[in-house]
Amino acid sequence: MNERYTFESAHPQASSHIVMKHTNPVVPVLVGPQIPRKEREETSERYSSALLTLFVPWRSVHDLCALNQTWAEALEVQKPLISPASLKIIENIQLLHECKHDRDEHLRQVLVEAQSGYSIDPVLIPNYYEEDQNTEEDDPEQLLQMLST
Repeated sequence: MNERYTFESAHPQASSHIVMKHTNPVVPVLVGPQIPRKEREETSERYSSALLTLFVPWRSVHDLCALNQTWAEALEVQKPLISPASLKIIENIQLLHECKHDRDEHLRQVLVEAQSGYSIDPVLIPNYYEEDQNTEEDDPEQLLQMLST
């Protein structure tokens, strides 16, 4: 059975809501802006605040970050509170960013080669318009009939 916890009495939804700890694993789906890349200086604060809010227990923002510290400093202080499993998730988020970057870089290289006149190995480019071995034209009525059966 799932463990159930009540909110503190001061919480606005204390009388109508509870928190449940799932016994079966669940996969959370984050809605909203994605977690920024770790190494970008211009998004360091947003990166740190995102990780703190997702992976460190808190009730108010002051539990995560003191008034006299930056989010990056707070993340360094609170990092020991993040479980090894959560650290692995954080590492995977970063790997996902790196994979997307590598994919985009490869696509740029392919486009540059295509525009500069170099021939691209046809094996690397999927041919979605490959002609069917059957040279007869498809009859739309026949296709509809096949789909309806």
